[in-house]
Amino acid sequence: MISIGLPEKGKQLISHLNLNHGEDYLFVDPENALYDALDLNFGIKETFFSPATPFAFLDRFTKPNGMKDLNEVLSKWINGGFYRPPKQSQAFNQGGTFVLNGETTVFAHYDESTGAHAKVEDVLKLAIEVAGSSN
Repeated sequence: MISIGLPEKGKQLISHLNLNHGEDYLFVDPENALYDALDLNFGIKETFFSPATPFAFLDRFTKPNGMKDLNEVLSKWINGGFYRPPKQSQAFNQGGTFVLNGETTVFAHYDESTGAHAKVEDVLKLAIEVAGSSN
């Protein structure tokens, strides 16, 4: 996992979330180098005013247990997990999800807006398939 932030904040986040061996898979990008290279979506419109945002939340609100993950994440975020990015402009970055096999991109999802993420179950299934085929 790659995140905007400083190394010391990454260590605090790993501790806050009780991630076993989190330092093995959390990498920080304080200068935004990877976000910029991947040309991830950015801006106030994409972050708050995109039509995709309410649709992403509607999808979450209407599927069974759709709020479970969000409530879990928000409870950890509200209770000490909020970190400001090193640069104020980074608060308007949208993320993405990528599965790689060596230098080959097997899956790429650019978050269109806040809440418009790739489906974790589908990404994990694909990543496990790719890992199995690489052995």
